[in-house]
Amino acid sequence: MSQLGGIALPPRPSLASRLSGVAQALSRSVSTPPKYAYSPGNNDNTKQTGLLQDLQALGFQDAQTMVMFLNTTATGVDDDNDLLLERMIQMLSKLPPHSHEGKQMTDGLINQLWSGLEHPPKSSLGKEYRYREPDGSCNNIRDPQLGAANTPYARSMPPMVFQSPDLPGPESLFDLLMARGDDFEPHPNGISSMLFYLAAIITHDIFQTDSKDFNINTTSSYLDLSPLYGRNLEEQRIMRTFKDGLLKPDCFSSKRLLGLPPGCGVFLIMFNRFHNYTASQLASINEGGQFTKPGSYATGMKAESAWLKYDNDLFQTARLITCGLYVNIVMKDYVRTILALNRTDSVWGLDPRTKEGKNMFSNPAPEATGSQVSVEFNLIYRWHSALSQKDENWTEKEFKNLLGGKDPATAPMHEVLAAMGRWESMLPEWPEARPFAGLARNADGTYDDESLVKMLQESIQDIAGTFGANKIPNCLRTVEILGIIQARHWNVATLNEFRTHFGLTKHETFEDINPDPEVAMKLMQLYDSPDSVELYPGLIAEKPKPPMSPGSGLCVNFTTSRAILSDAVALVRGDRFYTIDYTPKNLTNWGYNEVDSDVKVNQGQVMHKLIFRAFPNHFRQNSIYAHFPFVTPSENFVILDKLGTSTQYSWASPSKRGHVVVIESYKAVTQILENKKDFRITGGEAIEFETAQPDGSYARDFCLGGDEEANSASRIHVRKALYASGWFKEISTYNLEITQLLLESNSFKIGPRTREVDIIRDVIGLANTRFVSALYNLPLKNKENPHGIYTEQEMYMVLLTAFSAIFFDADIAQSFKLRNIARELAQQLGQLVMANAEVVSKTSYVSGFFSRFSKPIKPSTKPSLLSYGNHMIRRLLEKGKSVEESVWGTIMPMTATVVATQTQTMSQCLDYYLEDGKEHLPQLYRLAHLGTKEADELLMRYMLEGCRLRGTVAIYRDLATDQTIADYHPHSPPSDSSNPNPQPTTKTHVLKSGTRLLLNLSTASRDPTIFPSSSTVRLDRPLDSYIHYGWGPHQCLGMEASRAALTAMFKSIVGLKGLRRAPGSRGRVKSMPARVWNGQVGNGQVGNGQVGNGQVGNGQVGNGQVGNGQVGNVVVGSGHEREDRDGELEGLRVYMTADQSSYWPLPSTMKVRWDA
Repeated sequence: MSQLGGIALPPRPSLASRLSGVAQALSRSVSTPPKYAYSPGNNDNTKQTGLLQDLQALGFQDAQTMVMFLNTTATGVDDDNDLLLERMIQMLSKLPPHSHEGKQMTDGLINQLWSGLEHPPKSSLGKEYRYREPDGSCNNIRDPQLGAANTPYARSMPPMVFQSPDLPGPESLFDLLMARGDDFEPHPNGISSMLFYLAAIITHDIFQTDSKDFNINTTSSYLDLSPLYGRNLEEQRIMRTFKDGLLKPDCFSSKRLLGLPPGCGVFLIMFNRFHNYTASQLASINEGGQFTKPGSYATGMKAESAWLKYDNDLFQTARLITCGLYVNIVMKDYVRTILALNRTDSVWGLDPRTKEGKNMFSNPAPEATGSQVSVEFNLIYRWHSALSQKDENWTEKEFKNLLGGKDPATAPMHEVLAAMGRWESMLPEWPEARPFAGLARNADGTYDDESLVKMLQESIQDIAGTFGANKIPNCLRTVEILGIIQARHWNVATLNEFRTHFGLTKHETFEDINPDPEVAMKLMQLYDSPDSVELYPGLIAEKPKPPMSPGSGLCVNFTTSRAILSDAVALVRGDRFYTIDYTPKNLTNWGYNEVDSDVKVNQGQVMHKLIFRAFPNHFRQNSIYAHFPFVTPSENFVILDKLGTSTQYSWASPSKRGHVVVIESYKAVTQILENKKDFRITGGEAIEFETAQPDGSYARDFCLGGDEEANSASRIHVRKALYASGWFKEISTYNLEITQLLLESNSFKIGPRTREVDIIRDVIGLANTRFVSALYNLPLKNKENPHGIYTEQEMYMVLLTAFSAIFFDADIAQSFKLRNIARELAQQLGQLVMANAEVVSKTSYVSGFFSRFSKPIKPSTKPSLLSYGNHMIRRLLEKGKSVEESVWGTIMPMTATVVATQTQTMSQCLDYYLEDGKEHLPQLYRLAHLGTKEADELLMRYMLEGCRLRGTVAIYRDLATDQTIADYHPHSPPSDSSNPNPQPTTKTHVLKSGTRLLLNLSTASRDPTIFPSSSTVRLDRPLDSYIHYGWGPHQCLGMEASRAALTAMFKSIVGLKGLRRAPGSRGRVKSMPARVWNGQVGNGQVGNGQVGNGQVGNGQVGNGQVGNGQVGNVVVGSGHEREDRDGELEGLRVYMTADQSSYWPLPSTMKVRWDA
């Protein structure tokens, strides 16, 4: 580099650069001089180049890029594996600097990048935006007061038509156009009063006009369940217990709704109960530590603040979830019935929460904009015409009580309003102290379930009224007159103006408004022109839509039917908490899933979830009352009979089931299990439902289908087929090898000397799936058999679902869905097994249907069960058994149990030795590598002890005769500091025939009178003392085979060097103590033990224990768990799926590590 006076000079330009400069100078010398020599210096008058120059600069690959760009712009979906963005940059960089097309594409790219984000954002991480505010504020983060309580109503449209100053008197309008008189017309589609109770809740949720200033709405403009939770902070405070996120039981905030028929209050009480159910679940699940109770570290003010936050987080999250169910009921049940979609088998629904994609052809509707309800829609939602006869009588009676016996239809308006004001002012401020329907509260603050269910049943059976002119009960005369006065105070537009706003044609004649000559004549006498008809009287007097299926279910007045759909879409889509912030993260995975809609159940309707959670002890799992409450049962029968689904539902009236009695001692449990004459097995109906065929049921005689001689004969037959010659060695070897194979193939390296695997999901579960598939030659698809039908994971889920529907059907809110899915899956698998069994029955021992296409692609060295598969099927076909009897009556019930029971047993056993029993791991490792019979015997005993100490097993029995049972709790909860030396607590049960018993094998397995040092591992216990395989005539007939299989699996796993949990929650089984939910926190009943038709769990099947101890409508508890100081689990537990979105019948995931 050259220098000048010590200053470095820039490098000399290259020859090409210098020649380029010369060319530019020559170009300027021959160009036309500018017209104006002194234009602005930054004025760009450069001409853009055309398409020809662009094409010269581009290649064939750039043409492909253009096509990709146009396709992405059109569809709104960019597969970034195609590197479109990078290819666009390459192409644009090649174009001339002033390319016209290049600028357009650059502008399009910028627009696409810009539109990828909201501008401005509609969601915020600010604390004030995390939960719903009590008054509805902060829904729109840019305009926090939009739609808040105690703000003015909006106006939907300006009133532009001249309206006469001398309008008809409100009294005349009611008498001529609205009054029902003595005539009641039932709803043409059989809609029940329940739908209109929800409509009343919605109306009071978003419209509550200030009596002192009609322009002010004292509630929020959002569907936030303010009638339950309150319209402001003070109202919300007096609804809360400020403990564990709970509401005060069986009450609601709104005073006004106490003035409506009691069915409205029952509806809100159900939401109250659902909230408390949700809060209790959130606390026990504690997803991601979000609801961890403050520990002893917090003291003084810090402790108080921590507990307040704990309560508030539970309360607010439970409210979000409860509101989620509320809006799903509105969109999936309420709107579906309004549109008569409930009369079809279509799963289509009008849900404004749809996610619209962004592309060049769409303009997605805005969401999370906030909402502000208008006075016009305040008038739209006055549906007094639909009041049933029963509710009309109730309303008239209440008014007469307030008016000292006067008829509300003739009493002066000022007297009626004054009486209503006195009534509201006399109501106590505390919601739990307000009278409701003449009911008295129990000591725990709840109402009697029987009374509430009776009102609910009557409301579902009560047919509502129809819409149209002259349909409003006379007793509401003052209320309607006040409505007319309010509408005039608001200066709302006319009926035709309102219609024009929604793009509807104007009513040209009075007959257009209502073709009834009498009504049209009255309208003509009251108004000069159809254009002069006021909005509110016009909405009421307008003709109703005829029934149309689907399309018109509500059969409301024409204008109203169009407007309410727009409002429903606006209310939901405009609400931030129902759109962009309605996420599993905000509701928790469990909460989001709990209230979610599933089109496989009632075409997506969800009302049954609310009813079952509120009253779990009164409705069958398929009760028509719970599943379709918005239509009367008689009309529902017509609908479902036409659809061919009426037989799927129970038409019996709700009735309370008896309580479950829990038996806990070893002596009482074994005595009951020994006596099948007086204590009957309970699983037959569920097995039959799952396996039944059009020509009948073949599972009635299955060994666990009953207590008759045929069931005993089935047991003998199955046992003989299961225990073929050499069975022990064959089963042990198979399970040892398959476990080792899965450990090797499904684990991965964590560092140079450590391996990790999900021991439950990828080893134990799949090993048992392969085992049962080999036993019965099920069509499994894997690497060794690529032409099978079900993958290992699919087969596992099919068999586990089938098991759950028979033995884990403990959650009545999920029972209907579970049972029907299980039947569908079992029938599909069963047909394949049938096809194979048919071939086996007609050919040689080893050939079968699956052998035609299940041959491995190369000779296999995989583990096999040579004496089973088709040989097993052949043995089951002996003694004249038909193929149908063998498949549906034996094979399918057996396959449903093996995978689940063995997976549960081994998972629980391993969980024990990785925690409380970890001091035994070195000895287990040593024994696993000795390779002697004596070592294997000790491993089996270790395995049985792990199952005893960690197992959660429960069995049901039904009393066939009256019985007196002496029982005792083996010992008190070890965490009970008041009883450091727990002793058995004796109790005597005097029971009637029909009572359901829950035999708690978990507590019985720790009975110190049978198991000395019951909390420790001992290898000298008699083998016949273990009862987690059951006892007596129904003891697991596969017990010996199960012991052999599980011991081999256990040996493979504990033989891993340095076996340990993976760090953190990944290495632990997600489980919680179980307790019974009876509809409300504080409800002192003890279980119900009966789900659906009463078949919940039936004892041990196939290879061992069943169930996981869920009792009746079992949920997780937060105060009834038994857990000792050392963390050893006592009693019954519930488990969750890996994502913790739902409960699961057995452990689902646990990652372990070992030294490679």
